[in-house]
Amino acid sequence: MKRVVVAALVALCVAQPATQAVAQTVSDQCFALGDIAGQVVGWRAHKKTRAQALNQAAYYYKDPADRAAVDAIIEKIYAPGAPHMTPDQANMAVTSECLNRQKGQASSTQ
Repeated sequence: MKRVVVAALVALCVAQPATQAVAQTVSDQCFALGDIAGQVVGWRAHKKTRAQALNQAAYYYKDPADRAAVDAIIEKIYAPGAPHMTPDQANMAVTSECLNRQKGQASSTQ
């Protein structure tokens, strides 16, 4: 019996790396979007330009929905006249806005 269990565990460990990785998306995960907003505020604070931020996002976020969500955050934070926020403030603001939007969508579909 031990041999069967050990053989099954070894087979599972060997097969695991061969399985395709499932790409996670952030476009519908409010807390992830909040974290990204905090990062973008950090870029702005360190004098990274809007164009540099968009290029950085394009490098890391390949999913079209993710790119649209991240680009929207960048546009909001780099908008002329946008208030300068701390990363924590941006995180909370974007997370709250996303959760309210999802709550509104859920109530309108019922």
